[in-house]
Amino acid sequence: MYHLFDRLEDSTDVQDQSTYAAVRATLHRAEGRHEEALAAGLLALEAAPVLGPSFQGVKQAVVEALESALALGDHAKVEELYAFVDSIPFASASPYMAAQVQRLRARTAGDPEGLLAAAQEFRQIGTPFWTATTLLEHAELTGDDASRDEALKTFDRLGATPWADRAAATHRDEIVA
Repeated sequence: MYHLFDRLEDSTDVQDQSTYAAVRATLHRAEGRHEEALAAGLLALEAAPVLGPSFQGVKQAVVEALESALALGDHAKVEELYAFVDSIPFASASPYMAAQVQRLRARTAGDPEGLLAAAQEFRQIGTPFWTATTLLEHAELTGDDASRDEALKTFDRLGATPWADRAAATHRDEIVA
């Protein structure tokens, strides 16, 4: 998949570099290569002082770096990334990034209400995949069938097969148990 973005790898443009690193972070995380995903996410974040925290590559990098740091159990890096997000002035804050951080904080704290609040934020900004992801995380935490069913319907509609399979398998696991 990287070959689609090969032209960006050697670009001298900061936007291209940040975007390329963020895409690499996403792909590495999807492949379960969390150390590489974290490194690529942090590289993309280096552009934040120039491009601002609402630049797409920066927003994506924050999410991928946080997810990877959480998967690696790197609590110091997680706190560093949360501090980065918390330092963003309100006028520059992205509703997307705020919803992602709310989702991740709620998920790691085992806070079902926080997950529902994050899902509502994603709904308000029109991001159905992330709404469904957050609802699935809520269902996995609580066993809530309504959240799981809504997530599954959305994943099916979006053609997000691995996520639909995860939602369906979670439900089957509970029925079998």
